[in-house]
Amino acid sequence: MKNVLIPALLASASLYWPALQAVAEEEIIVTATRTPLEADRLAAAVTVLDREDIDRLQVKSLPELLRGIAGIDVTVSGGYGKATGIRLRGTESHHVLVLVDGVRVGSATLGTAAFQHLQPALIERIEIVRGPRSSLWGSEALGGVIHIFTRRGSGETPRYSLDAGSGSYDTFEVTGGVSGEYQDFEYSAALSWFESRGIDARRPVPGRFGVDQPDYDGYDNLSVQFRGGYEFGDSGRVEAFIKRAHGTTEYDGNFQDESDFLQQVVGGALSFDPIPDWNTSLLLSESLDEADNFAPSGDFSSRFDTRRRQLSWQNRLSLWDINLLTFGVDYRQDKVDSSTDYALTRRDNTGIFGQYGVNFHGHQLIASVRWDDDQVFGAETTGGVGWSYTLNDALRVYAAYGTAYKTPTFNELFFPAFGNPALKPETAASWEAGLEGRHDYVGWSVRAYRIDAQDLIATVCDRSFNCTPENVNEAQVTGVEGEFFARWNGWDATLALEYLDPDNESAGTRLPRRARERLSFDLSRTFHRFTLGARLFAEGNRYDNVANTIRVGGFALVDLLAEYRLGKHLTLRARVANLFDKEYQTINTYNSFERNFFLSFHYGNR
Repeated sequence: MKNVLIPALLASASLYWPALQAVAEEEIIVTATRTPLEADRLAAAVTVLDREDIDRLQVKSLPELLRGIAGIDVTVSGGYGKATGIRLRGTESHHVLVLVDGVRVGSATLGTAAFQHLQPALIERIEIVRGPRSSLWGSEALGGVIHIFTRRGSGETPRYSLDAGSGSYDTFEVTGGVSGEYQDFEYSAALSWFESRGIDARRPVPGRFGVDQPDYDGYDNLSVQFRGGYEFGDSGRVEAFIKRAHGTTEYDGNFQDESDFLQQVVGGALSFDPIPDWNTSLLLSESLDEADNFAPSGDFSSRFDTRRRQLSWQNRLSLWDINLLTFGVDYRQDKVDSSTDYALTRRDNTGIFGQYGVNFHGHQLIASVRWDDDQVFGAETTGGVGWSYTLNDALRVYAAYGTAYKTPTFNELFFPAFGNPALKPETAASWEAGLEGRHDYVGWSVRAYRIDAQDLIATVCDRSFNCTPENVNEAQVTGVEGEFFARWNGWDATLALEYLDPDNESAGTRLPRRARERLSFDLSRTFHRFTLGARLFAEGNRYDNVANTIRVGGFALVDLLAEYRLGKHLTLRARVANLFDKEYQTINTYNSFERNFFLSFHYGNR
């Protein structure tokens, strides 16, 4: 990777420093504290992607959108709709809590969220909070939280949008939506259809358990989203929402090579102020993760359906304009319905949390604590504290410490002839410090962190190859990440850099499927009706196994983007990805896209 990353760094630096981009205005962040708070008051590293960013990058999948963000490592098992790993700061994929409109999503059997089925076309905004957040959200928020907000309505005049496009690998996408307000009612609805012939997901693998299926592994996804909200009184609001995705994904495997999937989030919320400076809210929701799997012969093979029902009651009090108090209760029930006979198919969890924040003379101090009671393993207490200080209008410093945990999955606990019901939660303690600055049209941030994880679950086999999961591993992850933003003479530029040391202390090796170095550089400029852009992404090598004997090489990719406004409401967009046709992998033996293109039209009255 040395011969790839160093030239990439030099090239990006030569492009970046002459091109200065204005720093975006201060954002209001919800995820980091479970309550709206200005970003410059947070003792956390937060990245926000809005609808404008998604349109500008012209990506067709959520893994593509997240790739290139500092602290995020993306691995994909071959093309659209295939199993995807999203790791935050070197932690595992199941150490990332994923929320959709405040609702916890993901498979209770696998312990991960199906990022590959969350279509960017229906997303309005994403908040990415790095670092532990179990003291507010409970299990899974060990490496961080990714919070996805679906499309929302605003404005008295209805807004309409239609996107249609096609590209390489017989890929097609059509999305339509409408949103707006009528008196005190706000609404938003959208429908998206995506289909691709795909690529051959995996190279031939010899041996007893080898795979040799040289074919196209296709993918289709039909997604629908609706949200409606009604404002009553001066501070009351009631809303309901649903997001549903259904489709089929094909892959390479000897026993199973096709899955029909269903992903759904549905919920309702009520919020009002009983008295001034006190807001109370109630959220009732359900998320589904369902999959029917089929053998290469076409015969039914297995079914795994998980249902997560959740009820959250939260209160927010503002005291004397400088203090913030948040407290509440979360209840969750996970249920499995499967063709596999699990020893236990349902479990409950109750969490009680509290948070206090005070702001004085530029100092912001926020502390939080949470107690969870799980039906299977009992109680777990987590906490966090963060401090930030604004030195002046251009410089801010912060430091934070937190503990977090991850409950074992149904597969790890109760899968027949494998599960271990005596497993304990995986736990971690994290330290972080950061410095941020801005001046005129330049902004930057640099952060350093350390994560000490214990009781990590690993599969242990005896001499007879009887395997079971055990709490045996320890790991330490240290890292430095930085971001730079600038604007100058019409050019916009963003540079993100990361160095990671993911140490598997139990084995004395690097944690598998983590790249140590990563770089992303975006450059764009608008010329009257034209907008032109380019993205450089590079990352170092990784190992695909615990023993570090299977090496996956590093790579560098270049994408080109263009946009032409044909009229007030009509825009033509084009993207060429992997311009130099780099052959690369993120997981050993799994293929990635060659050079490809996508051309689309956008119509919208906003």
